[in-house]
Amino acid sequence: MRIGIDVSRANSEEKTGVERYAYSLIQSLKRLEKQDPRLKNLEFVLYTDKPLQGELAELPGNWTQKVLEWPPKRLWTQVRLSSEMLFHAPDILFVPAHVCPIIHPRKTVMTVHDVAALKFPQSYNRFERWYSVWSARTALKKMWKVIVPSEFTKRELTSAFGPPSNSAGGQSSDKIQVVYHGYDEKYRKIDDEKNIEKILNKYSIQKPFILSVGRLEEKKNTVRIIKAFERTKINLQSSIFSLQLVLVGKPGYGYEKVKQQIDDSEFKNDIITPGWVGEEDIPYLLNAAAVFVFPSLYEGFGLPVLEAMACGTPVVMSKGLSLEEIGGEAGVYIDPLDVDDMAYRISQLITGSEQRTSYVERGLLRVKDFSWEKCAKETLDILLSEV
Repeated sequence: MRIGIDVSRANSEEKTGVERYAYSLIQSLKRLEKQDPRLKNLEFVLYTDKPLQGELAELPGNWTQKVLEWPPKRLWTQVRLSSEMLFHAPDILFVPAHVCPIIHPRKTVMTVHDVAALKFPQSYNRFERWYSVWSARTALKKMWKVIVPSEFTKRELTSAFGPPSNSAGGQSSDKIQVVYHGYDEKYRKIDDEKNIEKILNKYSIQKPFILSVGRLEEKKNTVRIIKAFERTKINLQSSIFSLQLVLVGKPGYGYEKVKQQIDDSEFKNDIITPGWVGEEDIPYLLNAAAVFVFPSLYEGFGLPVLEAMACGTPVVMSKGLSLEEIGGEAGVYIDPLDVDDMAYRISQLITGSEQRTSYVERGLLRVKDFSWEKCAKETLDILLSEV
């Protein structure tokens, strides 16, 4: 049996959430080779728009890459991947990153990460918005199976587009399957203070600091993060004058407001914006942070929450989304629109040693429920399930 996987997003150089999911899942599927006897009789074909890079290119014996690099460069999925499916379709196609080819085998499985384009349409250009919504709706109607990262996303999908359809046109209650993400083992407690200080110096960061990782945009609630930091500074100024805010990520929709908020802040010299930071450095920043803040306005999963908890950093995050499902009792939850509440809970974690220790311990326990190996096993079960 031949399983094809679209790895074009996993092969990106500067990976964010969806790309990291695709990459980590594929790498974990490779490692299952020694554990799961079913893989010995399977052939995997990785479809990509350019040659695979780094560890992604290190393939087991029954894995091959197929570079579909003929023109045009735009709409790779719908032109080149669809053409490949028309003439050389695998038995099963897995698309881990949002968009399925129009032409696909009957057994096609796709991961829908969220319906953010419906909730925050202004964050996307007109084509991106239409394409994302079309793809999610098509998945529910046409795909054999749909994987989502949380029960929250499953509810969002069915609420937006109605119950999924089966191949006969009727409703299918088991078509949408929830498979939680994992987190990479590099996210862990690090005792190497020398290397931590080296990374902090690299980005001109000093302890203590509040850390946020994600695009600097409206959907990630960056302006309110800055406002909460300002209020925290005022509340704690007598005891922690040097507190900094570190905003890791590229500019996104609404960045103009973010930049204006920073420029107008009386504490702008204490706000560090290093841009995109490679995964090799993020664990050190998480270990050094006093608090990790993730008050996102919309999340299908929230991978940075797991990573922060795995590093022993307490997390302040939004309630009412998937984050409560992922964080469980290990998270400190706030109304993402309430700046005062956000500042108050941040201040509590910085100054309250017993409360901070309690949430750190809960976080380290909570992350044991998640792993990329578990994600890979559950994904493989879906791919090999019967009709």
